[in-house]
Formats: sequence, C-alpha cells, structure tokens
Amino acid sequence: MPSRIIALLTDFGYRDPFVGMMKGVMLGINPNLQLVDISHEVAPQHIREAAIVLSAAFPYFPLHTIFVVVVDPGVGGARRPIIVETADHLFVAPDNGILGPVLDQADVQCIIHATEASFFRHPISHTFHARDVFGPLAAWLSHGARVREMGPVIDDYIRLPLPRPFVRGDGGLEGETLYQDRFGNLMTNISEAYLTKIWGPPPWDGVRASLETTVICGLDAYYAQRSTQELGMIINSWGLLEIFANGGNAMQATGAVEGSPVIIFRGQTLQQAE
Repeated sequence: MPSRIIALLTDFGYRDPFVGMMKGVMLGINPNLQLVDISHEVAPQHIREAAIVLSAAFPYFPLHTIFVVVVDPGVGGARRPIIVETADHLFVAPDNGILGPVLDQADVQCIIHATEASFFRHPISHTFHARDVFGPLAAWLSHGARVREMGPVIDDYIRLPLPRPFVRGDGGLEGETLYQDRFGNLMTNISEAYLTKIWGPPPWDGVRASLETTVICGLDAYYAQRSTQELGMIINSWGLLEIFANGGNAMQATGAVEGSPVIIFRGQTLQQAE
C-alpha cells in the first residue's frame, strides 16, 4: 500500500539548503506527500548515531511509512543505494550499515539494490544522492511504484551491530554510553527489557552505577528527584537506562564520551563487587 508519509533523517542541518532541495524534488514527484523530519542534526557523517536515532524513532510512525535515511560519507563511491521492505515499513538509505539496528528488529521481506535509473533525478550529482537518488526513490514509492521494480534483490547488505550489555564475572552488568541528547543526558545500551530479563520485573532496589570516576546510587522515577545539578539515573522514554544531571549536563559532569563503560550493580556496593 503506497504511503503519503515520508520520514527524513539526515546530517544536513538547517543552515544549508540541502533539506529543502531534497524535499522540493520529492514534492515535484508527488505533491501530496506528508514529509516528517525525524532530525537533520545528526553529527556530520556519524553513521552509528543516525542508526541509533532511527531505531528509537521508527516504531512510533504509522504503518507503511517510508523512511529516507541519509548519512552518507561514501556518497558518489562504490556503496550501493538500497531499499528495504519490511512487514510494516519501507526504508531507503545508503548501504553503509545505517539500517542495521532497525533490521535486527524488523520482519524483513526483501532488500534491493536500487539500480533502475528511471526512478532517479537526472543528472545525478556525485555529491548529493539524497536529492537525486534517495529522495526520488522514496517519492516514487509513495506514488505507487513497487520495490522490486527498482533493482535486484540482495542479501549481502552491510550490518552495523550495536554493542550489547553483558553480565560480568563479578555480577555487575556492563554496557556503554550510546548517545548524548541536546540536554547532555547520556543514553546507554542497557535497556529496561534487558534489566527485566536479568533481574526480573521492577522495582529494583539498591541499584548503583559507575561511569568514569562517578558513582550514582539509586534509580529515579523522574528528573526532579535529584537536587539541582545532581547526577541520577532513570529509565527514559526510549526504554533505556539514562544518566542525567538535574538541570545540568551529565556528559560534562562525568567526562563521559560515546562508548564510555557503564557498570551497574544491584544490592551490593561497588567495593564489595570488586
């Protein structure tokens, strides 16, 4: 079923005309589109960040939404443009791993290498495939074109697995920081579902977290449970364990960066665990 809804995720920002140009081309193909911006503020060329944002956002969209995801440092090179058809949605993106975390969650029906040039805008720029390849593909799909008209089926697409938390030998659970939002909150790869699998259903008492040189005690229900600027941890709206500073910036307060280890314990002190 064709969808009028196309959701866009890029690293283009808003200073330059790139987002507007892409939308203009798409609307020229299908003036009835409903274009939704997930974000255009992904860090430049940061494929993993885009993959994380997409995996958090896509479940909230209506069935049959078409997602155009363009963080594409390989533009103009050998990487392939691909279209993924799942049971619920369509995804149009470069084959650079950006769809990997989503496809691990989705019921994939087929993946094609988009080669049919009649669905592209011409001439094709070597530096702007969002405008000339990915955007037009999505717009034609919204207009009723079929995925399998656009190229051959492939099964060797690039995957970008995200790190998974694990149980340490001392009984602690170790994950890492995945993403920092604009408030300085640090999302980890430790999900509520994972904690429930390991610890059973909440509430979880006696939880302690170690991040860099900081130890945080207690799991909060809302930010204001902590004093102003005090660090805390919470299960956030993404279903992930998040480190925050009430009214402050947890990244600055802890010195953590993307990939910093986060170790959590329950019902014991960190000294006892060590």
